[in-house]
Amino acid sequence: MQIEKGMVAVVTGGASGIGLGMAREFGRRGVHVVVADIEQGALDDAVTALIADGASAFGIACDVTSPESVQALAAGVFEEHGRCNIVCNNAGVVVFGPAFGDLESWKWVIDVDMWGVVHGCHAFVPRMIDSGEPGHIVNTASTAGILGFPTIASYVAAKHAVVGMSQSMYHELIPTSVSISVLCPGVVTTHINTSHRNRPGTDPSSVDKETFGTQLPEAMTPDQVAAVVAEAISDDRFWILPHPHYGDQALALAQTRIDETPPALPGML
Repeated sequence: MQIEKGMVAVVTGGASGIGLGMAREFGRRGVHVVVADIEQGALDDAVTALIADGASAFGIACDVTSPESVQALAAGVFEEHGRCNIVCNNAGVVVFGPAFGDLESWKWVIDVDMWGVVHGCHAFVPRMIDSGEPGHIVNTASTAGILGFPTIASYVAAKHAVVGMSQSMYHELIPTSVSISVLCPGVVTTHINTSHRNRPGTDPSSVDKETFGTQLPEAMTPDQVAAVVAEAISDDRFWILPHPHYGDQALALAQTRIDETPPALPGML
């Protein structure tokens, strides 16, 4: 699908990180951007910055773990604009720790990272199909959706689910005007390592935002990833792997399944 001026894009988790990078990229292309995020202060700042850069942008507070909140987001977008061409189900969190630890952390990560994508697709895709307009979905997974990294098992589980559901959706969407991609980035310089600032019961001001991965050679900026995403949408590519070496590792992992040998430990550059 060609990205054209005047289209409408919705980005969840759009107030920071990859989401804000995508919002900036779409705004530069003349797309009306609806930024959705649970952090009201960051949302206000993001929209102000986008508008200052010349983008057409509007912010809506949204909790992707709530189907009602996401349905309200979709209804509001279609009521205001009458269309929606790009939806980036991007909101995500991570908790570091042993796989056999805190179950509440598992539930929170699954609620945001998996159910948030489900809610986004259910709220927007039927409306997009009914509109007959060209449309594209981008579901943000991770290299953790194709490989099994230790100490983030809940995140790995959720992102594997996003990859799997996106593949199923790809086949179901073929007869429609809506296409889909799954984004599987490696290290990106975002604040996801301090995403627990948005965990219910946590005082956000007690968590210092830190930028993840700045010292790693493979680290990409959110804007670099966003440029790859926009190109993939224009090319109707399903798989978006900004860090190709993880694709090589996924091939090696597939071979271990054939050989019935244990999975190798994934590695970053």
